[in-house]
Amino acid sequence: MKKILSILVPIVMMATIPLSYIHAQATQTVDTNTTQTQDKNPPKSTQQIVATFQNPLSGVNSLGDLFYKIVNFIIGLSYVVIAAFYLIAGFKFVKAQGNPEELSSAKRAFLNTTIGAIIIIGINVITQVIQSTIQSLQN
Repeated sequence: MKKILSILVPIVMMATIPLSYIHAQATQTVDTNTTQTQDKNPPKSTQQIVATFQNPLSGVNSLGDLFYKIVNFIIGLSYVVIAAFYLIAGFKFVKAQGNPEELSSAKRAFLNTTIGAIIIIGINVITQVIQSTIQSLQN
């Protein structure tokens, strides 16, 4: 179980790091004045650089929206992890073949996965309640 956690925890952490891509578009306008004055000064040039940045996260207009998107992503990813742990617990039951020690290990893995699933579902419910409360207060 520790080996699995030591593999899954870094994967989950790497997957939740938000990657931002900034799309920049620059245009350059050069206007050269070809008229020369009596002082024989070189022509003056002006530059105008315009940069346009697009929001890399669609539908995120505030820090709260970003927070809820990250939390929802982590919760969705945790459902996949829970399913994997249930699968591992099932393999432990099959592998036990009536051996009492291995059966108790499989039961413990199933119980721990169920407790983790209940915690994740509780977190999901709490975040949904908080999000709906904040939205109703803003309206």
